Amino acid sequence: MFKDEIREKLAPAGELFAFSICMLSRDKLVVSGVKNVLFADEARLALKLHGETLLVDGERLKISEIGGGDVFITGHIGGLHFE
Repeated sequence: MFKDEIREKLAPAGELFAFSICMLSRDKLVVSGVKNVLFADEARLALKLHGETLLVDGERLKISEIGGGDVFITGHIGGLHFE
């Protein structure tokens, strides 16, 4: 994966990517580095990241897959913001 290639090339002393967010469209979102799912319903998700909380607002939101710190979300994504 891209993160692994950068880590090998740069050899940083600390953590290079505490988390990453990739929107594949308004209907698909991938968040890596998730520590915990704090809240989830069809209109809002709250994900605990490294020292921050990511809030995902939208409609028909669903966690399609979760594992290894990665969360795959489907549904109409209306907005993202941090707390």
